[in-house]
Amino acid sequence: KYFILNGQASGFIVDITRWVLTDMQYPASFKLLPWKRAYNNALKGRMAIIGLSKNSNRLKIFDYSHPLYFGSLMIVVKKGHEFDFQTVLDLQGKRIGASHGASYGDVFDQALLNKVFEVVPHENPAQGLKLVLNNRIDAVFIGPGIRGVKSFIDSDDSLNMDQFTVLTKPFKVDAKHLGIHKSLNMEAFIQRFNLSLEKAWSTGVVDKLIDNYD
Repeated sequence: KYFILNGQASGFIVDITRWVLTDMQYPASFKLLPWKRAYNNALKGRMAIIGLSKNSNRLKIFDYSHPLYFGSLMIVVKKGHEFDFQTVLDLQGKRIGASHGASYGDVFDQALLNKVFEVVPHENPAQGLKLVLNNRIDAVFIGPGIRGVKSFIDSDDSLNMDQFTVLTKPFKVDAKHLGIHKSLNMEAFIQRFNLSLEKAWSTGVVDKLIDNYD
């Protein structure tokens, strides 16, 4: 969902955000960073961050836009190593690949705290998929949806969809937002951002930008 194309940040969440900022006539630049570094910069108020999920702790730290996108966080396993997933307890004792420093909501955070499963961090989803193939982990969380899984597999010539199974039930359906540290007092900006974002949703712009990546 994030990559460099012709020297600039791309991906449909980037494109949605860029469209909204252009509609606002608000100049901005985009910088792609590993998630943990981007999040740490946002925590220090150095930059806004896009693709941010909500959890109870983050709600105390960040002001959030309306959702940029709703995406399913899929559970991907090695072909032949499928298991039934209905609740977080079905991950008991498993090693799960996830983006370094990521949080996927309060259910994920509480399960991690209770040691329901172990998280093995990776810097990018393709690396996580390779850990699955090499039996280093039992599954990897990737999104958004099947579209996201396929895009990361297609980005690496050593991977193909036939090597994996995407479990039917996602870990969660996750809303992704723009987040800005509360210390920056950007509530008025976020209100304006939300108005243009609502326009993008209501006029079909969001759907068109996403369809560009099919």
